[in-house]
Amino acid sequence: MTIKHFRMRRLITTMAVVVTTLAAACGGSTPQAVEISVNVAGETMNPETIRVKQGDRVTLKIQAEEAGEYHLHGYDIEQDIDEDEVANFYFVADATGRFRITFHHSEENHGEKEEKEGGQGHDGAEEGEEIDIGFLEVGPR
Repeated sequence: MTIKHFRMRRLITTMAVVVTTLAAACGGSTPQAVEISVNVAGETMNPETIRVKQGDRVTLKIQAEEAGEYHLHGYDIEQDIDEDEVANFYFVADATGRFRITFHHSEENHGEKEEKEGGQGHDGAEEGEEIDIGFLEVGPR
């Protein structure tokens, strides 16, 4: 092997190491399919904050003790969920940041609670009022 061939091999090897290192440093991980169980009791969501990475395909399996509409702000996704049933809330986490997750009482369920509680619904909430129950945090990949 000549010196010229040896230098060429060393240059190619060095460049391969540099490219591999740069790719790893850029966080070149691929988006994942993420399934997260979420329980909602009253005005409390568990977990309080859901954390995923940008590009992940997310399914929240929401079980709520009260029927109503759940809304993921920033993504403008809304879904009616029946009480004591597991609902799949699917989205692709394409926007990064921290986003509110809110709950709106169903009109039917809210009316029943008003009668039982003497005029106001759950924890004094007005009809149609939006209640913050948790957050979604989407970090960069």
